[in-house]
Amino acid sequence: MGRLRAPIMDQPRHIHDLADELLSEIVDLLDPPRVIYTKPNGKVHESINIFGEASDLDRFRLVCKRFMRIGTPHRFSRFTLRFSKHGFRRLDQLLEMQLACYVKSITYMVRPFYQGGGWPQIMQELETQRPTLFRAHSHRYREQTDLTLHNHDVSRLRLVLAASTSLQEIILLRLQDGADDLLLHFMRTHSTASFNWEPACTRAITSLSIALLNSTSKIRFTAPQISPEATLNLIHTPPEYFSAMGSHITSLDINIPSTTDLANTISSLSPLLLRFFIAAKSLTAFHIGFLGRHPLDLNLNPMLQHIHRKALRKLSIQGWRLDASELIAVARKHAQLRDLRLVGISLRTGLWRDVLLVLREELVLDHIELREIDYDNYFDSIVSTGMDVSNVGPVGVFGPGPSPLTVSAGTAEVGSAGVPALRGRRGLLRRDSVEKLRDLAVEDLGDDGVRVMRRQLPLWEAWVLSSMGRSGRNGRSWNM
Repeated sequence: MGRLRAPIMDQPRHIHDLADELLSEIVDLLDPPRVIYTKPNGKVHESINIFGEASDLDRFRLVCKRFMRIGTPHRFSRFTLRFSKHGFRRLDQLLEMQLACYVKSITYMVRPFYQGGGWPQIMQELETQRPTLFRAHSHRYREQTDLTLHNHDVSRLRLVLAASTSLQEIILLRLQDGADDLLLHFMRTHSTASFNWEPACTRAITSLSIALLNSTSKIRFTAPQISPEATLNLIHTPPEYFSAMGSHITSLDINIPSTTDLANTISSLSPLLLRFFIAAKSLTAFHIGFLGRHPLDLNLNPMLQHIHRKALRKLSIQGWRLDASELIAVARKHAQLRDLRLVGISLRTGLWRDVLLVLREELVLDHIELREIDYDNYFDSIVSTGMDVSNVGPVGVFGPGPSPLTVSAGTAEVGSAGVPALRGRRGLLRRDSVEKLRDLAVEDLGDDGVRVMRRQLPLWEAWVLSSMGRSGRNGRSWNM
């Protein structure tokens, strides 16, 4: 007999042996998302993990050609563009290196614009009294003049949107820093010039609309702080621009700060909304919010009458005075909705329980959020005492997930008997609790038509989602 061979030991494995798909998933961990958010005062704050985004991923890409090929789409999937010469130079470099095809999300950050003829005098005073502040704003003032005079911003946006074949999202943010705050304070005695977000917002939206004429992408558009004056100015923009924007948008998420009653302003927007929504045939999600002490006192129908789209699945409205009948009509018109968020809504007439009954019996929602809802008379009594009611932040349809006050269909679990268990705000509800929810009549919800208590909202949300009508949907068992 020949000698027995020793068993062959497994050869050591290396990272090079991993499949491209697995390496790509690992790279996702090296590329944490950039967090950009806007505070109510208009300032934009950024949180960037410099060790993950600026170092680890770049080092990975430099290892070899294979790692470069795998890492490049991740490295350039997000692009932040500031309205400045430096920002557009970075954009030109992206185009020159033919990397725009990897961009999935563009964040466009724009500062308030310098307006009026009094700026030469203001700059002279700044140079004498506040030289450091003068250097910052004289530079920004020249940049704004050069970029807008030659339409450099519009031309570069058109190029990048045409080249960004993987684009999925555009975010428009207002950028304002400490130097801007100091300038506003310094300008209190000057009436011949202004430093406003409204013209900057108008130009940004118009420029993006023009740029979308050259794009083939379907995108989500998010603007957490739209100027109400800017929206009114957009009425005079050529209709084809907003038809183009509407045809490219699948999700629209906008918030409008309201320091006064905007009913007349928003009512005037009907022609603009008509142009947009007629073209927005692919719209799947829509959020509009009015933030501040003055909920919009305007019938819902003029705003939403044009958005009856079969594809619409998510609807979110915030900061509104409405009749219960209006909410019921919207729910019945959009019976295909799966996600509904009502935030900062006060009823002028009718009862919340009537609204909830329609949502439960006539819709098949997977997710509902009720937050800071109440009755008009009680809301006005709070405002009359001077209590701050403007602390409800924007609630869009593209946020990181349900708020702590949300009962979500996506967080349900199924028990051993196959009956879904509902996860409420304090944890998982038992099966018998779900069955008790189903047995509750609308009169058992405790709605007195005077005031809505915050502690009632988890019950109301869970009751809507506990409808027996979920069983059999799409041939599946009830899945919350």
